[in-house]
Amino acid sequence: MRFWTVLACLIGVASAVPAPAANSSATTTTLASTSASKQSSCQNPIVRKEWRSLSITQRKAYLSAVKCLMRKPSKADKTLAPGARTRYDDFNAVHIYSSNGLLTGTGGIHMVGFFLQWHRLFVWVYEKALRDECGYAGAHPYWDWTIDADSGVNITQWPIYDPNYGFGGNGDYIANLNATASWPIVPGQTGGGCVKDGPFKDVMMNVGPGESLTYNPHCLHRGLNPLTIPWLKSERVALAMAADTYLNFDIAMQGPQNLDPTTAITLFHTSGHYVQGGDSTDFISSSTEPIFFLHHTHLDKMYWDWQMKNASVRLTEIGGVRIPFHPESANVTLNDTLNMQWAFPTTKIKDVMHIQKGVLCYDYE
Repeated sequence: MRFWTVLACLIGVASAVPAPAANSSATTTTLASTSASKQSSCQNPIVRKEWRSLSITQRKAYLSAVKCLMRKPSKADKTLAPGARTRYDDFNAVHIYSSNGLLTGTGGIHMVGFFLQWHRLFVWVYEKALRDECGYAGAHPYWDWTIDADSGVNITQWPIYDPNYGFGGNGDYIANLNATASWPIVPGQTGGGCVKDGPFKDVMMNVGPGESLTYNPHCLHRGLNPLTIPWLKSERVALAMAADTYLNFDIAMQGPQNLDPTTAITLFHTSGHYVQGGDSTDFISSSTEPIFFLHHTHLDKMYWDWQMKNASVRLTEIGGVRIPFHPESANVTLNDTLNMQWAFPTTKIKDVMHIQKGVLCYDYE
């Protein structure tokens, strides 16, 4: 279903859509051993670092852990994610399942006031799986794409796409490819086919694209898009970091409620996906792309840095709608809950506002 059609349908049914607590779909059995109600005793937070600051050995260890999740068998609730076959599929399926609310008019995790908090928790649960299930000893890295966008270096030479010490590069060029099931296509993709080199060359993703959670084995598609680079430059980030309220910061990240999708693509949350092209261009199943997690870790660092500019206010500042494109829906509050479906217990927003309190325990370099 194309985004424009979806948006028109949602506006048409706005008055009939209820205003549930944030992401309040029914909780299923969870896989995590940590209780979300248990407060963190964060004594030694792990420290997240920028990708290129990791040693070659550390980069390889991270990539090996991701590949480990792609080999381990799924633990997902098969009534909700019947196509999941691996632990990586499980996380992709959580994002797909949780994103579907935009298409059904019931909610979702994008264009809502808890977008940043949901993804903060999601990356932390993923990081926990890398460490607990695959022996990864480090913290989750982030990718500061402003460094690359400001550098003037050809996109194919960015360290993140290195075939030996990064995530690999492009897929074959496919003319007029539209790999997205839910957002407009952006011209400029230089690839679009199956990734040709690097650690994810031959992996199979089993859910997606779009909202599909049935078994659908397919390769990882990537089509690097240099036309998105101006949208990722540091001056764009500086404008967001100068925002005076949480709502204005959130708008700088993902856009206003009267969103034009083509405008949203120029905001750095979406452009940080679109620069990869291919599977990343579908907002529902963008987590098919492993770089998704480094991109969202960077967004989380930006959010944390913004919070720390006025911590006494911003560690408790929240707002925005509970249902995307429904301004009449109730505002998000700190007591609303974040639902990770089968991956982690339901967690209150107030328990992820500080990255070293509540259920979290990490820091940024």
